[in-house]
Amino acid sequence: MQRYHQLKVSRSQRVLLLAAYLLAAGTVYFCLSADFLKWPLLAALAVSAAVEHRRLIRLGNLRLGVNPEREIIELQQAEQPYFYFKYKVYQTRWFAILKLTNEQTRRTLILNPDCFQSRECYRECRYDLRRLEGSDAA
Repeated sequence: MQRYHQLKVSRSQRVLLLAAYLLAAGTVYFCLSADFLKWPLLAALAVSAAVEHRRLIRLGNLRLGVNPEREIIELQQAEQPYFYFKYKVYQTRWFAILKLTNEQTRRTLILNPDCFQSRECYRECRYDLRRLEGSDAA
């Protein structure tokens, strides 16, 4: 039976992204003395941070469908379904990384409790992904 999970933008991922870019900007600002290198690097970091934040926001509102019986993962973005027959799940205690591959694209999703409506939805998704690990789809 296929079960769908609604994903949203993770607050902790946005905070971690912001912290990494602030750390990089602080390192460039305080450790680089040449002004002709410092300001272009800071501008490049600012543009890169804006692009990454926009990409993260656009990836929000995904719908993840897991079907352990058919060994398939469906990802819906903007009502467009994408089907993945090859996947790999890396699970830790705090999050799961889902690598998806089909003929045209490769996607990597970091799934943590912030991405779901509740912790129970997160546990159900991890259970479904664990059931997929038993198959040899990857």
